[in-house]
Amino acid sequence: MTSFAIFSVILTACSQMQINTESGISLPERFDQAEAAKGSAQIRQWWRNWHDPQLTALIEKGLNENLDIRLARARLSEAQANSDYAEAERGINIGASGSAVGGVSDVNTGVSNPGRSRSGGAYGGISASWEPDFFGKKRSDADAAQAVALSAQEQVYAAQLLVSSEIADNYFRIHALEQQNAVLEKNIKTMRELQRYVQGRFNAGQATAYEVNEIAAQITALQARQATLKAQADVFQRNIAILTGTVPQGFSIVKSGNPLAKIPAAPSGQLPAAVIERRPDIRANALQIQAAAAKSASARADLYPRFDINFMGRGGRIELNNDLSHISGLSGLAGLDVQLPLFTNGRIQANIDAADARLKAALIQYDKTLLTTLGEVDSAYQNHRSLTAQTRLLQKSHTQAQKQASDAQLLFKHDDKTLDVAIRARVTALNYQEQLIQSQLAQAQNLLGLYKALGGGWL
Repeated sequence: MTSFAIFSVILTACSQMQINTESGISLPERFDQAEAAKGSAQIRQWWRNWHDPQLTALIEKGLNENLDIRLARARLSEAQANSDYAEAERGINIGASGSAVGGVSDVNTGVSNPGRSRSGGAYGGISASWEPDFFGKKRSDADAAQAVALSAQEQVYAAQLLVSSEIADNYFRIHALEQQNAVLEKNIKTMRELQRYVQGRFNAGQATAYEVNEIAAQITALQARQATLKAQADVFQRNIAILTGTVPQGFSIVKSGNPLAKIPAAPSGQLPAAVIERRPDIRANALQIQAAAAKSASARADLYPRFDINFMGRGGRIELNNDLSHISGLSGLAGLDVQLPLFTNGRIQANIDAADARLKAALIQYDKTLLTTLGEVDSAYQNHRSLTAQTRLLQKSHTQAQKQASDAQLLFKHDDKTLDVAIRARVTALNYQEQLIQSQLAQAQNLLGLYKALGGGWL
């Protein structure tokens, strides 16, 4: 077999090399729990569904100023530069060199007349080298670097998704604590009214010390719960400052309105295929598979010869003295280097095995993230439906308890009920109101989780 035939066989074998990068997960056509969703399908900027200007401003500031996002962008710039470098490695390298020398000498031998001679010279050259990428190693390296750069871009989007969600979560927590504090304040005030009533009955010999102490203990417990609420709210407020790239000291938000009073409906029209295309972490994992596959192909290319074409051209001029003519010349040299691995003690195969293992791990990570995503979306949809029902029932319970408290107060005025019955009815209504606040917060937080699971919240 001629050398050309051997070369053709090697090229054919390399061109036929295939690397399997297919996922083993079959996507369902739809989510099981999303059919009842009636909310807006536009989730890219989901925070606008709350119609809260302050929340929108905070999230948009965070997307521009957050340090985690800026850090991700810096890493993206590095990855893009590495990709450009890998692409540049595929091209030809050209260099130039030059030098110039000159001198003067006086010679006096004592026999002949002394004389002065001058000499000088100049040299210049150009060199070029190129490694033809017959077996795709450099192409694979460039593809891997490009996939890594694209994956870094997805990391920027993932950082935006997390930041927008965390800002909203802290924002909702602050408002929930403000409402909870107001309810506890009313509850303590109502319990003190009950305490005065029980104390009066005790003084009249109509109640026991046990009843007096029981009310006092309940008031103390309420005060203990209230004691940490402001500190908790301040922590969440500082979190927002950090997330928006702002110094925490002196930072505050306006605590007006109630973003938990009207929580948007769950987004409709969401399909698994669209979610997979939207979520930055899944897209990043897919790009990591591409990078690993390209690196595996690059490792396999080490089994084949490497060629290096070199060229060097030089020219120069030499002048020895004024009496002799100058000397000048041009020269050129071209060469072809071939490197063929014959014995590497298993190093190339070990590198291939390691690259294949990394590719396999990337595929497994992709499948794992995919399965987790499918589960997260349906769980979030189901929880949203359950929490919506819970909030609705608690709202109904609170309304009923408020009516009960009004009726008890009216019966007290007509001497049909004692004052403690009316007061305890108000306490019951306040307890339902506090449960309602917690349910609304849980519902809002779950909706944030649903937006994240669907891949919304990045620009």
